[in-house]
Amino acid sequence: MNNELVVFVNVRRTHLERGAVFEAAHRLGYGVALLADAVPEGLPRGIVRTVVRLDTRDEAAVHAAVDEIAAEHRIAAVLGWSERDVTTVSGIAQRLGLPGVSPGAARLARNKYLMREAVAEHHPHLVPRFARVTDWSDLSRAVELVGFPAVLKPTSSSGSRGIFVIDGPAGLRPAFDRLMDLTATTETRHELIYEEFLHGTEHSVEGFVHCGQIHVVGVIDKRTTEPFRLELAHLHPSALPADRLDAVHRLTADVVSALGLDDCAFHLECMVAPDGGVRLVEIGARGGGDFIASHLVGLATGRSFVENAIRVATGRPPLDAAGPPLWACVRKILTDRVGTLTGYAGLDDACRVPGVRHLVIEQPVGAEITQPPVDFKSCILGAVITVGDSAEAAEGSAEQARRPGPRRHLLSGQPEGIRGPDVRTGPAVPVGPPAPHRRVAGPRPVFRQQRNTGRHTFSPCRVARA
Repeated sequence: MNNELVVFVNVRRTHLERGAVFEAAHRLGYGVALLADAVPEGLPRGIVRTVVRLDTRDEAAVHAAVDEIAAEHRIAAVLGWSERDVTTVSGIAQRLGLPGVSPGAARLARNKYLMREAVAEHHPHLVPRFARVTDWSDLSRAVELVGFPAVLKPTSSSGSRGIFVIDGPAGLRPAFDRLMDLTATTETRHELIYEEFLHGTEHSVEGFVHCGQIHVVGVIDKRTTEPFRLELAHLHPSALPADRLDAVHRLTADVVSALGLDDCAFHLECMVAPDGGVRLVEIGARGGGDFIASHLVGLATGRSFVENAIRVATGRPPLDAAGPPLWACVRKILTDRVGTLTGYAGLDDACRVPGVRHLVIEQPVGAEITQPPVDFKSCILGAVITVGDSAEAAEGSAEQARRPGPRRHLLSGQPEGIRGPDVRTGPAVPVGPPAPHRRVAGPRPVFRQQRNTGRHTFSPCRVARA
C-alpha cells in the first residue's frame, strides 16, 4: 500500500462532492488523511487512512495532528475544499514546505475588504466603490461614499450567505442588524463591506496557478435569485462573446497577480456590464462549490478539476481538457416555503430525463426549512446536474428535470391564501428550449400547513395526474 497521503482539511457537505475528492486522490495513487470539525458518515475506509476530529480553527491542535500524521506517513499535499479552510491549509503547507498559496495571499483572498484594497491599489477600475463597515457610524459614512443601490455583506462569508441589496435608506437598519447577528461568531467578527451594486451578467472563472502560470479551465455563466442573490444555476462553458471572454481573462490575470496567488486552485466571480466592462466580485484560493469543482468542469471538459487541484498541490502542472467541450449545467432546486420537510415527489420522473447525470437531495426528510434572511441554506433543497451537446440541451434537461409537470397537488389542511408547493425558481430568466423528449414532472417538496400554529409542515399528500 502506498504510504503517501494527501491531507484534506474538512470536506464538502454533500456525499457527491466528498466522493469526488476522495476518488480523485485514489486515482492519483494517494491515500487521504482527513482533519475535520465533524466527521461525515460513510467514509471510504480503503482511501481514508486517518481521520482526526478537532477544531480546525485551533492552529496548535491542527499542527499537532499533522505532526502525528507526518511521523507515520509521507504527506504529499494539503488541500481544502471550502472557503473557511483556505488560511488553515496555507499555514500547514508553509510549515511542511509543500506547494500552496502563501499565508499573506490567503489572508487577502479570505477577506473581501482586503481583497478589494489589494486589487484597487493596482487596478482601481476592476473593483466597485467600497467601504469597510464595523458599526453604524461606519455604515453612514459608507453610504455617503458609495450611495445607492449598494450591497452590504460580510467580509469573510461564502456561499451567498448574508448578501443584502440596499436600494435606499429604509433597507439599511434591518440589513445591518441582521448581519451583526450573523457575523457575531465569524473570524472577522462584525466586519462588513458596503459596495456599489454592479449591473450586468454574473460569471465565474475556474482555474489554477502553478509556478506563477495561470491556467484557466473555464468561464461559467451564473444566475442568482432576488433579492438575496442565492446561486440558482451554473452553465459551462460560457456564452459570452470572444471580446468579453478576453476581458474576463485579463481581469483574472490582474486579480491573481495583485493578490499574489500561486500553487493553488481558484474560483473567481465577476460581473460583465452591458458596455462590456468587467469588475471583480470576489476570488477564492480554492475550487468552486455548488458542484462546480467536483462535477461541472469535469463533465464539460473531460478532465477532473479536483484531480488537477491535487496535482497542483503536489507540485505538478494541471492537465488540459481531454477533448472538445460538452455543456454542463447545475440547476438548484429551491423552495419559498417554511416548515418541516417530510417528503419529495417526482424524483423518479426527474431521473428519467435524458441528460441528467446527478439528482442531488441536500435537505433530508425532517429538516426544518426557513428562508432568508433568517437562514440562507435550508431553502436549497437540492440540485440537478446535466450534460448536453449544446447549451440549450444542458439547460433544457435541467429545467425539465426540476420543473413541475402537469400535476396538481391535493393538500390536506391548507388554509385559504397559502400557495401550493411550487419549487421556487427565482426571477424569470430565459433558458434554452427543452430537448424534444417527453415532458415529465420534476422533484417537488410536499407540504402541509398546520392550522392555528403559524408553522408550516411539509407532509405526504395525494397527487393526482392532471
